[in-house]
Amino acid sequence: MDTREFYDTLMSAANVASLEKAISDYTSQNGSFISEVPVGRRPNNRGAIEVATDPGRSLIERVTNAHDALLELEFERHGGTPECRSPREAAAAWLDVPEKEGLAGLTNKQRQDLAAATVVRLEPGEGTQSRLVSVIDRGIGIPADKLEQTILSLNESNKIQKHYLAGTYGQGGSSTFAFCKYTVIASRYRGSDNFSFTVIRYEDLPAQDYKTGRYVYLVKNDVPPVVDAKDEDIEHGTIVRHFGYDLTRYTSPLGPRSVYGILGRILFDPVASIRLENQVHGWNRTIKGARNALNGAVDEGDDGKGPALDHHVPMFNVSLGDYGAIGVEYWVLTRPEGKKGKKRRTKPSDNFVDAGKPIVLSHNGQNQGEITGRLIKDDADLPYLQTQGRMICHVNCDRLTPNAKRMLFASTREQSREGFLLERIRQELARLLKADDELVRLNEEAREQSLRERDETAQQQMRRQVARLLRLAGAALQEVGGTKDAKDGDREVKPRPPRPKPLPINPSEPPTYIKIVWDEDEELPFYAGQRRYLRVETDANSDYHDADDPSKSRINIAVGDELSVFGTSPLKGGRMRIGLECAESVVVGAAGSIRVELYRKGLPALSDERVYAIVEPPEPKERERSSTFPDFEVIAISGPEDDDWEYICENPDDTSVERHASNFVMNEGKLYVYYSEAFPRFATERRRFEMQNEAMAKSFRNRYEMWLAVHSLLMYQEMENDDPGDAPEDVMEEMTRQERCRHAIIAAMVAAQEVKSGSAAEEDEAAA
Repeated sequence: MDTREFYDTLMSAANVASLEKAISDYTSQNGSFISEVPVGRRPNNRGAIEVATDPGRSLIERVTNAHDALLELEFERHGGTPECRSPREAAAAWLDVPEKEGLAGLTNKQRQDLAAATVVRLEPGEGTQSRLVSVIDRGIGIPADKLEQTILSLNESNKIQKHYLAGTYGQGGSSTFAFCKYTVIASRYRGSDNFSFTVIRYEDLPAQDYKTGRYVYLVKNDVPPVVDAKDEDIEHGTIVRHFGYDLTRYTSPLGPRSVYGILGRILFDPVASIRLENQVHGWNRTIKGARNALNGAVDEGDDGKGPALDHHVPMFNVSLGDYGAIGVEYWVLTRPEGKKGKKRRTKPSDNFVDAGKPIVLSHNGQNQGEITGRLIKDDADLPYLQTQGRMICHVNCDRLTPNAKRMLFASTREQSREGFLLERIRQELARLLKADDELVRLNEEAREQSLRERDETAQQQMRRQVARLLRLAGAALQEVGGTKDAKDGDREVKPRPPRPKPLPINPSEPPTYIKIVWDEDEELPFYAGQRRYLRVETDANSDYHDADDPSKSRINIAVGDELSVFGTSPLKGGRMRIGLECAESVVVGAAGSIRVELYRKGLPALSDERVYAIVEPPEPKERERSSTFPDFEVIAISGPEDDDWEYICENPDDTSVERHASNFVMNEGKLYVYYSEAFPRFATERRRFEMQNEAMAKSFRNRYEMWLAVHSLLMYQEMENDDPGDAPEDVMEEMTRQERCRHAIIAAMVAAQEVKSGSAAEEDEAAA
């Protein structure tokens, strides 16, 4: 077997066995000319290669390298002009991808044409634990004499001064070696008439002499083999074929546990589209990233015309002072209508992100960190939007300073670093979400959808019993839920109806008006520390305001001393939003103005102005002042088939009735306690009483709910007062789940005993 035959066999091999036979035949026939050398020419290279933990993310590092090769090709074609300081700028200048809209700004045909230059091919191989995965790019390629100094190197400086490329550390792509048995790499440089190639594998070393093995690649006469190119070979570019790639975590054809899903989730907003050729399931798709799908980009094979949205705030830029700026955008997906008695196994956000970590931090379009939904649920006080899996947030970190990026991101790009800057971003995001009235309305609407009709008399009776038990336990409170009059305090609060969709504003050149959307005769109220958004409308086109670079904007915002502008959104369709923040130290009664000015070349400026006034902060809610415990409501859930099972178990795939007894959600100062009627101990005791008479069964349920409420209130208070320290979230959640199950068993035992002994009836009568 000569070298060309060997190369052709490597390119056509469909499994590990055929690859190993080709290697064996070639090495046996070429004898002493063939050897293997360590990757990077480092005898101890495992540490640099085995840095990743997720085979999906490692595969995406190969795709990122493919995009870099594509941009390198365009850099050469365009002579490096214009100068581009980021991959996003380079894609806009050389690939005609709109810098702000991204791939969503292209047509379906344009995305398909662009995707032809970067292909991910999934082949059956030996099965889910041993797939054949190829990443093929038609970029600039690598010269034969540079293969070892580039794609086979570790931590070299090939890209460190190329700002138009995403790669930095020179090791990301190498992490795929750890997840497969063999990797074949072949590359042809633009204008070259030959290919250089090699095969990489893990080599075990004698345990008596070495602590560990190493990764090695095949060489002929101490360099990677080289063959002449043929007409049928790719004109230029690189082919990386992974044999025996472990995709056990990604076995589904679509969704979060698929190669398709991980590509869209991690390449959240890629600089170029990708073609996924799925030969395992027999279809091809164009990958454009989750952000572009959320923004309405639809390609062949996608369902419908993009996701249904209840709310969307486009990119809003927020300054972090010396650390640069971040861009924040978010989407609220419409909750799909489920059939009665049929449980939804996935949440709407699962199609785009990890529903448990729906906040994505991106750099150069790649997901480099995720924040759990606890921020949405607790910090932003939007628990029902998070629990239903409807909210997705994106934090664009491209405009952070280099020092800030170093503080925030790890070289593996798998997760962001915990520390001051990440906490600052969390705080800014929570404050932005809390300032959006529409999110508050949607969360209230979601809460109302989840509630069941309750007997108000029975509810009040339970509250009195719970208050009595908590007093006996030594809890300091007047009465659970406060002492306000039930007639006023318990009346139903109807959520504000959604705003009608605004009519489109036709642009005019030159513009003729700009206005602040607020009643001219009404002062804008602000209190110390408050953030709020102010909407602005104009018939100017989007070029008049650059949210990324205020120095280029022709819209100026002037505010009084008490206020500051913390960010703006892009001007889109004649509308934009201004983020205003009131200082912490202000004098109640102070007043000032907010003025927007639009500058027109050679014409007078346009302007509009509104008056603001500093007011007293809102009074805390009555229930918060009158009691150390919040108001509460207990809600029964039939079981995993119930649409509201997600309020008991946030993982929709976990339908084990033995594992989940109850949970609670705090919203707007009220604790909603959900419990499962399918929890075995409760279900068994209830059936036993139902066989005797309905009154005993009802009394048992009431007592059970009462004890669950007592436990949930105490548990909530403890969680509020205690610092969990450094305990991981998943550990804390598992501990609290187990505690709830244990208490549910005790509650069922105690409630059953009380009903049997007759004490329940006496206490119910006394409480009434």
